[in-house]
Amino acid sequence: MHMLVRMIYILVSGWLALLLPGHAAAQVGTNAVPVTCGVDIENQKADALEAACLREFGKLASRKGDRLTLRLETGGSKAYQDDAKACDADDARCTYYRLAAYQPKAQVYSIWIQYYEGSGFELLSAGTGNVLRLSGTPYFSADGSRFIVIDNDYAYGGPYDLAVGSNTGGSLSLDWQQVSNEGGPLEWRVHRWIDNDHIALRVFKADTGQKCPDNNCEAMLVRFGNSWALHRLPAKQPR
Repeated sequence: MHMLVRMIYILVSGWLALLLPGHAAAQVGTNAVPVTCGVDIENQKADALEAACLREFGKLASRKGDRLTLRLETGGSKAYQDDAKACDADDARCTYYRLAAYQPKAQVYSIWIQYYEGSGFELLSAGTGNVLRLSGTPYFSADGSRFIVIDNDYAYGGPYDLAVGSNTGGSLSLDWQQVSNEGGPLEWRVHRWIDNDHIALRVFKADTGQKCPDNNCEAMLVRFGNSWALHRLPAKQPR
């Protein structure tokens, strides 16, 4: 058992050694990057993010006032209607919908939903019209066949911190979920999908501004058969 754990740490450390230079480069000048269609909802305002999506995928999506309409491959469409009156009246039925991403390879829309308290996402398959409600933010793999969900809202979030789902022929489902058992809430960030079986993550204690004073913020999700295992890496030793 100890030998297996050691082999996992060696494997994960090797992956991250290749990734970290790219991570550092991505952090430089983050505020200067223009808004593009994606799911970085925490660093971009929802209206600006949707506007970027509509510019990029204008033939697939449109907005008229409080109504967002998304085209389906079947020739039909699905509409999302904001309840602006409820929001103006401070009503618990208050709901806003914003297009946050479209994954061409997956043929899946990501719609951000702002509730009266908290927020979430709905995935909509353009090919089948199937939907899947999520409590967190989805990030798709390169080929669109899988996605990881990050839920950092420990006040109004859902039952999991991390989840991994699959997109098979337009059928969307969650295959694995995990709730953190560590002391106190955590904030997770996707570093990148390495391949369909490995996801590099970063994790921080909540409300610390994503600081990593103990150099122990690297983690890896690894797929084993039909399940996933989360591995926290040992703290880096200062040089």
